[in-house]
Amino acid sequence: MHRNIRIELPDPARFIEAMNRNELFQIDGEFICDFGYDTDPFADYEPKENYPKCCEYHSSLERNITDWFNKFPDCCDDHKILKAKSWFKKEEFDYVPNKIINQISLTENFIAQKMNEPNWYKEVTDYLSYNFESFGTPGVGSHLYFSYVQHWILNIKPIEFEYPNWKRSQLKDFLKKVSDNTERTNTDINNLKSTLDKWLKTFPSISYFERVKRQVKSKTPFGIVLYEPSFNRFSGLTKFKIKTEVELVEILINTTKSLLLSFNTPELLQKGIISDAKKHQLDLIGEAHSIKQTELLIEYNRTEIKYVKIIKKWLKNEKDYFDKITPLIQNLKPMPQSFAIEKRNTFDKDYLKVFVKDKSKIEQVASILSSLDSIRTANITENKERDITVYPANMYDISEVEQEVNANLKSYFETGELDPVFEEQISLLSNKGYSDILNHIYVFGRNLEKLKNLHDKFDEEGFREYFLPYLNAISKNHSATGETFNKIGKTDILIQDRSGLNVFIAECKLWKGEGELLKAIDQLFDRYVTWRDEKVALIIFNKDIKGFSELLTKATYKIKEHKQFNSYIGQRFDSSFSYTFKHSDDSKKIVQLELIIFNCK
Repeated sequence: MHRNIRIELPDPARFIEAMNRNELFQIDGEFICDFGYDTDPFADYEPKENYPKCCEYHSSLERNITDWFNKFPDCCDDHKILKAKSWFKKEEFDYVPNKIINQISLTENFIAQKMNEPNWYKEVTDYLSYNFESFGTPGVGSHLYFSYVQHWILNIKPIEFEYPNWKRSQLKDFLKKVSDNTERTNTDINNLKSTLDKWLKTFPSISYFERVKRQVKSKTPFGIVLYEPSFNRFSGLTKFKIKTEVELVEILINTTKSLLLSFNTPELLQKGIISDAKKHQLDLIGEAHSIKQTELLIEYNRTEIKYVKIIKKWLKNEKDYFDKITPLIQNLKPMPQSFAIEKRNTFDKDYLKVFVKDKSKIEQVASILSSLDSIRTANITENKERDITVYPANMYDISEVEQEVNANLKSYFETGELDPVFEEQISLLSNKGYSDILNHIYVFGRNLEKLKNLHDKFDEEGFREYFLPYLNAISKNHSATGETFNKIGKTDILIQDRSGLNVFIAECKLWKGEGELLKAIDQLFDRYVTWRDEKVALIIFNKDIKGFSELLTKATYKIKEHKQFNSYIGQRFDSSFSYTFKHSDDSKKIVQLELIIFNCK
């Protein structure tokens, strides 16, 4: 795809300085001129005879577009600014009127051909995005294309394809999102990285959390500050949407709660993972002191201070708990260790030997150690027993390496014990694991309900992307992905184990009434749930209806009318309800379904 792009650097010296420091440098759109690209039909296309003079509607479009371009760039204040740009020449935009007129015709034709297909929404919205973006930056003429296409989508009464109100409503929401994104606050990715670094400095450096913190650092900044990528087959591009600073901080607050919630002190003591109570007490005291010092040296905004307060309260509760129980457990026999480390020296070269009790995990342990900055190599050695030989990287002392290896392996073995329990063959996810996932979803959703400024911007895609980072954090053995192909469609949330087997499927929907609720269940079972999928969820978000209690009553009454409904298990939380359903392809196969409804009004 040919692109003609011109960039006017507002501060060349700062740009060169950033490049020399290997830092990210953001260039605002106002300093970029991208003339866009030509679009293709991507469907059978034959223009109407005499188009655009085929009818009064299209003739009026041509007149209005021509009148606008005659006035351009003096047509509005936004375009008048272009005259001050060194690269601006009006004659270079002479192609724009014909581009608008032709793309309106291509778009009308494409939508008409794709609207009755099963994947109509993805096809239509991707094609619209492909056309919107084809106008480049500053997007001269894109506002007219958008306005006319929006009018056509919202008002057309076609006879050649089915166009029910629910499809019109979904496209209306998509267009609103496109319009809102044009007004999205600019975000400096360096500021997002600084925000994340601030959280990493604040969060406790207890060994249990070290692996998670290391993973976050290794993903910085793109894996944390960007939403899930979206591939557009028409442009051939994968698009990443950047989070705002407010969105990132809210994610960090919820991540803080999730990580601290996973630290089950009685269970860790019982399993011997916390084997030295006095040392743990000292760690807690040290962390409490550290966070007080950090507060003096680092400035937190009003939202960031929320996770600081949560961490301080958690540290105090942990310390109080250990003050009470330490005298009682001092004489308990410690549990055996999962690993051991020895310092060795050969030919005046220091290195470590790492012994792992469970030999089936030795490859994964070696991989973790190899990723540490302080380690040059971590090789599996075949001696009397298999072990790992670790050599320090340049500039690292062997004692520093030993400390980092010890902290990361303690974290690895401690958190591994707390993953959801998985069973054999068809029953892949135990009831405990299923319950853990649903509990996390409910906690994250209840927190989201309080964040009106955040959830007001969300459509179904936005809600899905909100949950994915948290669901990815609850287990090191499983991954949560969005818009993932399964059976004959792309489900919103899919959690799989390391071998790629499904363990949990969820679909996110906006509340559009009882009738649409039944259609959402049809979509979930007919398009996404295979015969081997047994545990699913339907997550509903109410953004429009007052009287949430009445909505819950309607939803729980209506769901029992579904043709595959089998039984009502009970109410898990005040807006979370458990059911069993018969599989759409096998009436003897039972699937657990959780209906979770959040009030984001």
